[in-house]
Amino acid sequence: MCLSSLVLTWVLSLQASAAPSSPTPVTVMTYNVLYSAPEEDVQKSLDVIEKEAPDILCLRELTPRFARAFRKRLGKQFPHVRLVPRKGTWGVGIASRYRLLRTEHFPQTPHRMPALEADVRLGEHWVKVACVHLMAPGARHQRADDLLTSMEKNAVLRHRQAEALVRRYARWRGPVLVLGDMNEGRSGKAMKAFASAGFQHACDGPDAACGATWPGTASILPSVVEIDHVLGRELRLSGAKVLRAGGSDHDAVRATLGFPP
Repeated sequence: MCLSSLVLTWVLSLQASAAPSSPTPVTVMTYNVLYSAPEEDVQKSLDVIEKEAPDILCLRELTPRFARAFRKRLGKQFPHVRLVPRKGTWGVGIASRYRLLRTEHFPQTPHRMPALEADVRLGEHWVKVACVHLMAPGARHQRADDLLTSMEKNAVLRHRQAEALVRRYARWRGPVLVLGDMNEGRSGKAMKAFASAGFQHACDGPDAACGATWPGTASILPSVVEIDHVLGRELRLSGAKVLRAGGSDHDAVRATLGFPP
């Protein structure tokens, strides 16, 4: 082989080694872990997370107690975390096997329920990950509101929250993963807003085994509504599954993430 050919081969090998390789299929999971769960149920929820071992995890209703238990038991499994625990239902966290290059804890609009966002590098791709929580159907805004009034108000709020998230990510020219407790099924206006903006539902992908997620395994009642969702834009989502285990009033949902050719 001539000298010029050797030099060319060497340069190409350097370029190949410098280029980021695509990771193996990435699993994602969303889990509302129930702010009021007793210690026994916290450990059951951690069992599910440990068994599924997702690469990217969205936690909702993350309390200081759950966050401490999570770090103690699964801290090595998830070396990259941003946890913002709160008493009550507003805590949120993202845990990942991949480095979180930028995170932002931000109030959703028009209501201030917090969401958490992270930029994650997966091989040659940058993915914007948003862990969100939309307004609960029965939350009262005024003392005089009855249940029906509250549900009507909150449906409007969820729709506006979804529209605000759609606008936020319209500026991002790349893959977006939105997952969390949406507090409504796919026929709701908030979910339709995501669909109209090009977000695909993981449970519409191949090899899905989905269904209702609330009330979850910790409840004596059967699950009747699908309110926990994994959505992707410019992503391929497959293998979505509702996990019938844990210690929460929500069942977790996991899916496999890939990229279009």
